[in-house]
Amino acid sequence: MNNFIAIDFETANRNRYSVCSVGMVFVEENKIVDSIYSLIDPEEPFDRMNISVHGIQPSDVEGAPTFHTFYQSIQHRIENQVIVAHNLAFDGYVLRDSLNRYNLLPVPSKLLCSYQLSRRLIGGKSSYSLKSVCDHYGIDILDHHHALSDAQACAEIMIQLSNEFELYDLDAVFSKTNIKAGEIAPGYYRSSLVSSSKKRKRDVSSF
Repeated sequence: MNNFIAIDFETANRNRYSVCSVGMVFVEENKIVDSIYSLIDPEEPFDRMNISVHGIQPSDVEGAPTFHTFYQSIQHRIENQVIVAHNLAFDGYVLRDSLNRYNLLPVPSKLLCSYQLSRRLIGGKSSYSLKSVCDHYGIDILDHHHALSDAQACAEIMIQLSNEFELYDLDAVFSKTNIKAGEIAPGYYRSSLVSSSKKRKRDVSSF
């Protein structure tokens, strides 16, 4: 993908709508051109387990914007763009559930998962975690589980995959991997589809 936005969320507790930080990295012509990081007030209690992962304390988000405010400030930048997460099964539903919580209509965007793409394209690995794929490509994660650091790692993985396997657009992604991009739009959410020639799975959810 020549143009996309890599995204990563951290949450305060097990609720997927409890966003406490977000990182976004903007890629144009396979080069990182901009990034956004924000702490988010989840308006939810923090679990110790989550704090132990990302290190964000309740006091850190005092005065931070809510997801509602943050999304409204960036929606013009993600409209009709391709959003990539390394674990779309988590980050995609965090986005969907957070929008639902605040009764926000999403702007239309396509969705891809660099974890799924890595599994399809890079053979012989026992793990395709963010850290493992970064190690494969020699990418340094400066602060794993910091939302901006993980979003940047995701962006760099996607750039490597795009260059190595000529994934120039969504048609090329599907042609080479049989992975169909997901989609988010008002009243609609579908995660990316990993299909085989024998059977195609369908995963469609409504808001």
